Amino acid sequence: MKFSPFQSITNNRTRKHLIEKFTRKIGLVYFGSVDQRNDDHRVVRGFTVSSTHRDSHFSVGTFDGYDMSLVDRKDSIFKKDGSTVSYNWLIMAIDLRTKQDVPYIFINANNHDFNAYESLFLSNPSLGMVPLGTFENYDDEFTSRFNIYSQPSDAIEIERLLPAMTTRVLGTHFWPYSAEVKDSVLYIYSDEKKITQNTLNTMLEIGIWLAKQIDSQIELV
Repeated sequence: MKFSPFQSITNNRTRKHLIEKFTRKIGLVYFGSVDQRNDDHRVVRGFTVSSTHRDSHFSVGTFDGYDMSLVDRKDSIFKKDGSTVSYNWLIMAIDLRTKQDVPYIFINANNHDFNAYESLFLSNPSLGMVPLGTFENYDDEFTSRFNIYSQPSDAIEIERLLPAMTTRVLGTHFWPYSAEVKDSVLYIYSDEKKITQNTLNTMLEIGIWLAKQIDSQIELV
């Protein structure tokens, strides 16, 4: 979907208003636009980080005992045919509290343009889809909507980290977002063209819930 200049300006103002209101409500500190090359701040990483991304509405703080960051990120991805595709991600980064090593996990909502994740699989060519069902049956509501990717050697551990009970909740409440766990940080992604307070509230609620699930489950693996 393409926006006219007027629509883009209006959408940007709406996003700014919604994010500022949300950060005030939950107690985050709002910094606005940040420059990854010059500003003294912790860059939100994950698969969307690049040398060309532009971050705005950067906010940090603590919620329910979890350190977290929020950023509105834009970037243009160069495709093999020489064309470019622009993307806009709203990203919530939540620091896990466990001291255990958590394997890499990518939970992909399968209605998305897979070109957006091309850089992820190019930089991690060994990533593979986790074949769920080794220990228990997984609901169709999750498996029809999401795919989980990890290193093949971690597949069994991923199933123990994300048992059927956990994915049942994700299948019902997490659509259409995606998630990534890397270096003990949980990233929640929305690439919706327009966001609402419900978008932000859902990302926060399911993000904190999933962080707690991973923190508790990793101790049992």
